[in-house]
Amino acid sequence: MDCRIDVELCEELARRATNGDVVACQKLIEHLWPNWLQLVRASRSMGTLANSEDHVYEVATRLVAKLGAKNGRVLNLYFSWNETHPNQDFGDWMRIVTANAVRGYVREQMGSRPVSRDAPSLKRLLNEYVLAPVDGEQGVRPAMTQDQTARELAEFAKLKLPAKQLQALSVWLEGGSLDEFEMQFRLSAGQGRRLLRAAIGVLRRHFKGTINEIDIDVA
Repeated sequence: MDCRIDVELCEELARRATNGDVVACQKLIEHLWPNWLQLVRASRSMGTLANSEDHVYEVATRLVAKLGAKNGRVLNLYFSWNETHPNQDFGDWMRIVTANAVRGYVREQMGSRPVSRDAPSLKRLLNEYVLAPVDGEQGVRPAMTQDQTARELAEFAKLKLPAKQLQALSVWLEGGSLDEFEMQFRLSAGQGRRLLRAAIGVLRRHFKGTINEIDIDVA
């Protein structure tokens, strides 16, 4: 079910809400609710959490609290954002807000889980973003590597990559959208993927010796 928002209606209700109209704020939230559920369920960042309606509804409920804060006056944030993003509208802003809420929720859930001795998230960084083909081909999976190599890679990425490259890498690592990343930082179309490719290139060159020792299976 495609729950597209009425941008003109949302902007009108948001403007009224910022002036203290509590009823307008409630109407806006009611209009956005099905859209939030759809966006959260479809978010790559949610991963397997999207299979649970409890998790989906928890994220949507947090969005209700966020937009309803101060009786809706928090929506002034949209109008401030729109001044610097004149070519984008309330729908674009809401997708960014929802994506950020999802990532924050997922980080909380991951943080509440026991950390395994194998540090899988670090291995995922190595396997998916350094050894995966840059051109996006599917079916290539390297053997799992030693924890120490993965830890070295993660530390190197944090300390050595330029800020924007590290941000692009982190967004993809968390399952986020590079399109949303470009929108958030006002980057041109495709620049997010170029930053990601550059980050991969730096990591590949730094860890070339280790990478060459790993057998890569092609499905």
